[in-house]
Amino acid sequence: MILTKGIGASPYVNSGRVRKIHKKEDIRKIESGEVVVVKKASRDMIPHLKRVAGVVTDYGGLTSHVAIVLRELKIPCIVGTEKATKVLKDGMIVTVDGKTGRVYKGIMELEEKIEELPQPKTGIDLKININVPELAERAAPYADGVGSVRIENMVIETGKHPHKLLKEGKLTKTLVDGLRKVVDSFYPKPVWIRTFDIPTDELTALEGSKEPKEPNPLLGYRGITRDLKETEILKAELKALIELIDEGYSNIALKVPFVRDISEYLMVKSILNKMGLKPHRDIKVGVSIETPGSALQIDKFLDVGSDFVSIGLSDITMCTLAVDRRGVKVAKLFNFLHPSILKIASYIIKKCNERNVESCVAGYAATEERIVEKLIYMGVDSISTNIDKLLKMRIFLSRVERKIIENSFALSY
Repeated sequence: MILTKGIGASPYVNSGRVRKIHKKEDIRKIESGEVVVVKKASRDMIPHLKRVAGVVTDYGGLTSHVAIVLRELKIPCIVGTEKATKVLKDGMIVTVDGKTGRVYKGIMELEEKIEELPQPKTGIDLKININVPELAERAAPYADGVGSVRIENMVIETGKHPHKLLKEGKLTKTLVDGLRKVVDSFYPKPVWIRTFDIPTDELTALEGSKEPKEPNPLLGYRGITRDLKETEILKAELKALIELIDEGYSNIALKVPFVRDISEYLMVKSILNKMGLKPHRDIKVGVSIETPGSALQIDKFLDVGSDFVSIGLSDITMCTLAVDRRGVKVAKLFNFLHPSILKIASYIIKKCNERNVESCVAGYAATEERIVEKLIYMGVDSISTNIDKLLKMRIFLSRVERKIIENSFALSY
């Protein structure tokens, strides 16, 4: 019996007893093996979700950070049901099918098929995104590097706001301890480390938080704009990179996220210089293009120096199509394959290829085979997918590359 249905955001299946989250205090009551039901899951909940049987939400989308982390942890997740908190009752035994997006009454006999997949070498580098440092060692043998380490999750794991950790003198150490697991597991493969990019509403539950209320946090106080206004936080992040470089890890690169204007990118490089780390010599530095405004300035970013360009299609799509990527009501309008999105991606990749600068598409778009195939034909150098998609994506890349070679061979006759 199907109790409710939403969007399958993590394609795994599990059963458990329902635990509804009504207020912040309920999060601490979560027990291992329960199915957490909540209106909207936020990043501050992640430390409490690592041993649950599943997560079901009323609101949220496929690109939410909680959904991404749960996919890495192989925990089933269903988002956007709109009514799970009303339909599901505390104590009910349910099965969460993250493949179909359905919640069943009772325990269902649904087993995953585990495949042993070959790992062919591909011309396009296949990187991964890291949200949980502990998973890096497991993934390292199968990936060509890391396209995005989301370091804010290491802070959220502590349950404390970055400003509180900074005040306690623990922020840099927290980041060094987490990042070392990643750069060491992947050494000497490249690891692109992203500075903080977290919306204000995902920081509000942390100890010491004094976050403002924003009507649309995804378009608000986030990304490098925030870090440049809170320079002590940014310097603590950069100090963590310096400490790891001093330890001998030469595979570290810095990725600057959600840049709204080239002046922000230049300011970051200036701060690096003042801290004794020369951009492009002591550390590779690249920009993450996530807004149409930055996409249209790609030539300028390349002119001032970018060792690589990361393309964040989730935010580009949100900003271009005016569709909140968390919004359930407009979820069907969120389309990576919209002509305008493809045109923007193609333009960025073309400009990078003209300058011989690596282009990489990171994030949820890099898990979708339809968009990845188009990106390959556009000439993208690498993609950075999620850990749960790594093995199958390697096979897919190989298949597309083989098709391109066969088509080229046929055209030559």
